[in-house]
Amino acid sequence: QRDGYIRFHPGDKLSIFVHSRDEQLMNLFNISGRNGGTNMMSNSQNYAPYTVDDNGEIDFPVLGNIKIEGMTRDQVQKTIKEQLVANSLYKDPIVTVSFYNMTFSVLGSAGTGVKQINKDRITLMEAIAMGDLNINGLRKNVLVMRQEGDNQVPYRVDLTSAESVYNSPVYYIRQNDIIYVEPNDMAKRGSTVMGSSAYTPGFWFGMFSSIVSIGLLIWNIAK
Repeated sequence: QRDGYIRFHPGDKLSIFVHSRDEQLMNLFNISGRNGGTNMMSNSQNYAPYTVDDNGEIDFPVLGNIKIEGMTRDQVQKTIKEQLVANSLYKDPIVTVSFYNMTFSVLGSAGTGVKQINKDRITLMEAIAMGDLNINGLRKNVLVMRQEGDNQVPYRVDLTSAESVYNSPVYYIRQNDIIYVEPNDMAKRGSTVMGSSAYTPGFWFGMFSSIVSIGLLIWNIAK
């Protein structure tokens, strides 16, 4: 969707924390994944994740299966809160939802690495800034690979054109996107197996050394 919010899909993981003054209720809903026991921390990343199943649902304690496919974090929080109140489990619960190990990748001349999604919306420019775009990157032909259904769909974006960036379907990044910034010709020529080429100082130094060595050898033979 064009609003750019990260939405949950089958296979995604999320952490959910329900706050209550009643510790027994907290123990019922909050399953610790890191601290070895439930505590009063409101950071839901401390708790075991829920995985969205193939039906777009999570299996939540007491409430059972809850359909969250296509929802944002705020929508999931609101849905769980409403169901807790409707089932007379809480009067005014505080529900916190966090992304759990949801990522995108940046490759090529923008650095190489897997980046954590820690906010509800991330633009392509922000995503590239989280990498390390260097001077040798081709800004006019950035590739974004996105999983859409069973297909991996490629998109090309010209970062030098505001219109190209803003109108692109990948203006906002989604989980599991792969961003590749291709190196320019100079960078390609300068990155051979031996780390030098005909266009680098290393190549010319090596060539000069070889010529001198051959010249000395011929001179010694001639003597």
